Amino acid sequence: MSPYINNGCNYYQASDVKLASPEGLIVLLYAEFLCCLVASKEAFLTEDDATRNKNMSKAVEILVELIGSLDMKKGEKIASFLAMLYEYIAVRLFLLRREPTVERFDEVITLITPLKEAWEIISSPNTHSKIEIAKIEIA
Repeated sequence: MSPYINNGCNYYQASDVKLASPEGLIVLLYAEFLCCLVASKEAFLTEDDATRNKNMSKAVEILVELIGSLDMKKGEKIASFLAMLYEYIAVRLFLLRREPTVERFDEVITLITPLKEAWEIISSPNTHSKIEIAKIEIA
C-alpha cells in the first residue's frame, strides 16, 4: 500500500505553504494532485469508493487552483498550452469519476508528473543562480 493512503494525502504542511515561493507553491499543488490521484487509484483497486471519491474531489479542487494560477498575459503561449492541457485533464478526471480505469489514472499521472518535475527544477535556488550567471555572461 502506498504511503499516500496512510497520511491522508497531506503532502505539505501549512508552514511549507507560508514559506514557499510562487514557483514552490505550484510544485506543492502538483505534488498534492499526484498524491490524490495515486490514493484514488489505490482506493479504486481496493473498491473503496468513499476514499476514491474524496481524493478525486480534492484533485479536481487542485486542478481548479492550477487553472486559476495561470497568467495568460505574462505566460502567453506556455499559459495557453497549460490551459489546454488542464482542460484535457479535467475531462479525464470527469471520466475517471464516472468510469474509473487504471489506464485513465495512469494517463493523468503521466501528464502531470513531468510538469511537477519541471517546476521543481524551476523553483530550485540553484536554477535561479545559474540563470543570473548566464544573464551576466551574455551581457
